[in-house]
Amino acid sequence: MARPRKDPSLPPTDVRILDAAEMAFARAGYSGTPLDTIADAVGIRSPSLLYHFDTKAMLYSAVIHRMFDALQESLWEVLAQTGPYEQRVLHLMEAYLTFIEQRPHFASIALREIIDGQGPVQQILSDQLVPLLDQIVEWIETTGAGKRPPGVPVRGAVIQLCSDALLRAAAGPLQVPLWGPEPTTMTTCRKLLLPADPTH
Repeated sequence: MARPRKDPSLPPTDVRILDAAEMAFARAGYSGTPLDTIADAVGIRSPSLLYHFDTKAMLYSAVIHRMFDALQESLWEVLAQTGPYEQRVLHLMEAYLTFIEQRPHFASIALREIIDGQGPVQQILSDQLVPLLDQIVEWIETTGAGKRPPGVPVRGAVIQLCSDALLRAAAGPLQVPLWGPEPTTMTTCRKLLLPADPTH
């Protein structure tokens, strides 16, 4: 008897595994997530999952790399654009916020790993995002010279904006009680990195 044809509307199995793993790891962390949970969410058995990813550690690493690669790509696209300094800074911040909104599990996984320090996130940050941060800071310092508020340390400002948005996204139901009903990241970005006079 022939095997039933796969549903062409479904993403490839490895993509579905990564999606399910991202959700599961965000909820329970690496140690709290058995492979059976991920396999069940995909609709396959654990041996089939291990056909695509040899170990749980390899699957976890693939999830982390996929998330940070996507973030880096979205930020590079904005950095490659041309236009006035003020517009590009706001577009860069908007791209970061949009990424976090569209990848709701990113904040939980990234924060857990940064605090825990046991998984691959810190090495990925060191290898991929620190050079990107260096380039963003250098670009703001160079392009924004004479246009941004004096005395504001650019690297500290960028880290503050990014970490604030990350923590807010991971806060869940505490988001509104802690930050209030209105998002403030873009307002803070304007205060820290843009001239007080928008016509400057």
